[in-house]
Amino acid sequence: MSNVVMILKAEIARISKREAKSATQGIAKSNVWLKKTVADLKKRLSLLEKENKHLIATLKKYQVESPQKPDGEGGGKARFTSRGIRSLRKKLRLSQLDFGKLLGTTPHCVYLWEKKEGALSLRDKTRAALLSIRGLSAGEARTKLDEAETKSETMRTSAPKTKKVI
Repeated sequence: MSNVVMILKAEIARISKREAKSATQGIAKSNVWLKKTVADLKKRLSLLEKENKHLIATLKKYQVESPQKPDGEGGGKARFTSRGIRSLRKKLRLSQLDFGKLLGTTPHCVYLWEKKEGALSLRDKTRAALLSIRGLSAGEARTKLDEAETKSETMRTSAPKTKKVI
C-alpha cells in the first residue's frame, strides 16, 4: 500500500508542477523580455553619459567666460508692473513719447507696458534704464530727456553726408 501512496504523491506533484509552470509561463516570458530591455537601456545610458561628459569638456574648452554683473546694481529683484510704469511716468510728468525717449524705447512699447496685466518681462537694458530713472524728480527727468535729445541731434548733424553719384 505504501507503494501506491508514493506513486500517487509523485503523480500529484508532477501534475501540480506542470499546471503551475503553464500558469506562470507568460509571466516568465515577459520577465525575460523586461530584463533584456533593462540591460539594453543601461548600456545606452552609460554611452550617453560618456558622450555628455565629452561634450561638456569640449564646451568648456571653447566657452568664453561671461563678465559678472556688479553686486551694487540690485536690479535682479526689481519687479515692474503696468501700474508701476504708469505711476512712474505720471510722477515724472512725461508723455508716453518722452518716457519712451528717456528709456530708449518707442512710445508704443510704453503703451503696451501700461496696458499689460501682471509683471512685465523686460530686457536687461530697459530694466537698467527704468532703475536709473526710478529715483529722479520731474525736473531731473526733464533735464535728462533734454540732454538725450540734444545728444541725438548732434549725432544726426555730425554724420557725414554722402553725395549721390549719377
